[in-house]
Amino acid sequence: MLSFVILSIVITYINSITSECPCPDISLCQPLQVEPRHEKIAFMVSNSNWRSYDYSQLTTIVICTNDFDPQLLCLAHSRQVRLVWIANYDVTQLGNATARTEWINLYVDKVKKTFTDGINLDLEDEIADGSEAAYQYTQLVQELSDLIHVQVPGSKVSVDVAWSAPCIDGRCYDYTGLASASDFLFVMAYDLRSQIYDLNDCIASANSPIARVAAGLNNFTQIFQISPSKLVLGVPWYCYDYKCLSLYTNMTCVIEHVPFRGAPCSDAAGVQQDYKYCRQLLRLNSTTGRLIDNRTGEVFFNYINKQDGYIHQVWMDDPETLLIKYDLANDRQLFGIGMWNVDCLDYSANATKEVQQDTIDMWNAMKRFHIVDREKLRNHIFSIYEIESRVFY
Repeated sequence: MLSFVILSIVITYINSITSECPCPDISLCQPLQVEPRHEKIAFMVSNSNWRSYDYSQLTTIVICTNDFDPQLLCLAHSRQVRLVWIANYDVTQLGNATARTEWINLYVDKVKKTFTDGINLDLEDEIADGSEAAYQYTQLVQELSDLIHVQVPGSKVSVDVAWSAPCIDGRCYDYTGLASASDFLFVMAYDLRSQIYDLNDCIASANSPIARVAAGLNNFTQIFQISPSKLVLGVPWYCYDYKCLSLYTNMTCVIEHVPFRGAPCSDAAGVQQDYKYCRQLLRLNSTTGRLIDNRTGEVFFNYINKQDGYIHQVWMDDPETLLIKYDLANDRQLFGIGMWNVDCLDYSANATKEVQQDTIDMWNAMKRFHIVDREKLRNHIFSIYEIESRVFY
C-alpha cells in the first residue's frame, strides 16, 4: 500500500511538470542536480538582460525581481545554473513559530511551482547583541533548510551577511549557527563605509578596501570558526558618487555628515551608481583620469557635476581591482564568489565597442576563480593590503 502511495505521488509530480513546464524539454523543470562545485553567484535585479549573461561564469542566479521570464528557467537549467529566489522575513516575527512555518511553506511552495532551486535569505535588520532574536533567525533558516532540502532535492539555502562579524551595522547575528543551518553564507564585502564614527574620517573612500575585506574573512574563519567552504565572497559591480564639500590637494574629498545606525557619518552621503554609468563618467567627464588608491586597492576619479557645480569623487572596482579580490577568495579557499549586481553592466545591442569591452572584461575577470597556485596568489595580493593589514588584523 505504501509503495502504491509513493508511486501515485511520483506520477502526480511528473504530470504536474508535464502540464506546467514552460520548457520544450521537461527535464529542465526538474530540480537541478549537479556535482559539488565552487559557486559563482549573480544577483539579478532586472528582467531585461538575462539573455546576455555569460552563463559559463555562473552557477547560481538570485532572482531579485517579483517574477521572471519562464524562458530564463529553460536557459539557466540547460547551462546547469541554479535559479533561487531572494527572500526577507519580518524581524519582529522571528519569535512567532506559526508565522515562521507559514512563511517557510509559502516560499517552498513558490520554489516548487516555479521549478526553481532554492532561497537566498537577505535579512539586514538590526538585531541587538545577545538577543534571542539572533537564535530565532538561525532557527528560521534551519527550519527552511530542513523542509526545502526534502521537498526540492538539490536545492540550496544561502544567507547574506555583512562583510564582517559580529555586529556590523547592528546586525549581531548567530553567524556560526547560520553557517551550520544553511548551505553557505554570502559575505557582502561592500558598503564598508556604512558606519564612520570618526568625523575626521568623513571623506569619500573605498567601497570595498581589500585589507578590510581580508580582515572580515578572518573574523568569520578564525574567530567564529566558520569553514571557508561555507563562505562566498560578494563583490560590488557598482560604484559610489560623492559630492565633495571641499577637496584638498592630496585628493581628500570631504563629504556631508549623513548618520546611519548610530554612526554620525556614512556612505549614504554618496549615490550608488551602476558600473556602466561610472565607466562612462570616467571616460567622458573625468578631470583626473583613472587613479588607484594603493592603500585600499580601489579605483577613484574626480569630475565636475554640471547640475550642482561641485567636484564629485567616484570610487569603484573594475576588472583589475576585482582580480585581487578573486585572488583573495582563491587564497582563502572560499566556496565561491559573486556580485551585486549583474545588471550593473551595459548589455544593450547599440553599445559602443568600448562599452561592450567593459562588459566583457568584467565577466572575464571572474575566470580568475578558481586557481590552485596559492603561493603565486599570496605574492600577488600581499603587496596590496600589507600596510593596512597592520591596522585591521
